[in-house]
Amino acid sequence: MSAQTLADAMLGEPQTAGRRWRRLAAYRLGWRGLIGTGRVGEPTAGVVFGYGLLSALLGLMSWFLMLLVVMAVVRGPFWGFVDHGPIEPGTWGGPTRAGAWTAHGLIAVPCVVAFLFALRGIAALQAQLVRPLYGLPTRKWVLPATIVLAAASLAFFWSWIEQL
Repeated sequence: MSAQTLADAMLGEPQTAGRRWRRLAAYRLGWRGLIGTGRVGEPTAGVVFGYGLLSALLGLMSWFLMLLVVMAVVRGPFWGFVDHGPIEPGTWGGPTRAGAWTAHGLIAVPCVVAFLFALRGIAALQAQLVRPLYGLPTRKWVLPATIVLAAASLAFFWSWIEQL
């Protein structure tokens, strides 16, 4: 739905994009009064595109965090099932396999919890970000915080790609 909404915004159809977002919000969040609202200040194409772009970046960051959660689970508590090579003295928790497995698990479990809390925070920020598109008030810090988070997410993703 997001790609279609962005396409509508780029093609100069902000009302169609706004209607799609209102229907999705009414369905997902239970805001039944939003369907068919004909408020005076319909969002412009630039506003809809900007919010859609920020929403897409937040969504991509959420997928990336889920990838990190899966990797942390697989390479953390289940490290012994994944790595069958020799345990060298420089390995975390080495020189024994049990020590290395324990160290990987103890490091990964807090990371998984932190990533899941970060996902919850991104979802809450996204819910606050789109409120103006529905004519609902939002706090002034939401848009700058979203822009900073999106830029930081891109930098984090780029650094991850560079280390591969």
